[in-house]
Amino acid sequence: MRGTIRWNYIFGAVGAFLAMMVSWSNNVWTTSMLRGIIAFAIWFGLAYGVRYALGMLHKEADAVLAGSGSYKNPNAGSLLDMTTPDEEDAIRDLLRPSGPDSKQTNPEDDNGGSFQPLQPPKLVTKPQPDAEKLAQAVRHFVQK
Repeated sequence: MRGTIRWNYIFGAVGAFLAMMVSWSNNVWTTSMLRGIIAFAIWFGLAYGVRYALGMLHKEADAVLAGSGSYKNPNAGSLLDMTTPDEEDAIRDLLRPSGPDSKQTNPEDDNGGSFQPLQPPKLVTKPQPDAEKLAQAVRHFVQK
């Protein structure tokens, strides 16, 4: 069995408390206490059954692992020692010019000759419509 009998008592107490709280508003306190005791017994039994089933499953899992022969070291897989491959060559290849026609440019030697500032298009605002035309449009919509 998994765990101790303390778990049975804990689950039984939780079940008794829930049953008493649910029945407290509709029954006298003696009936609520009786239902709490019954709920304690039921929840205690359910916890016992669950613990028994988990214990049986755990024993079967241990037997399967022991029988397969693959379970030799109990600490196997607890440590992982890996190193990454050296990537200096790949980094150097990325930093080298990619083609024969690409020239090496040094921004300090350029003297600003190849720099061209961004020339965005100018924003143009629409001319404001005449106030008299707006008034005529409003009158036209009001009449319809």
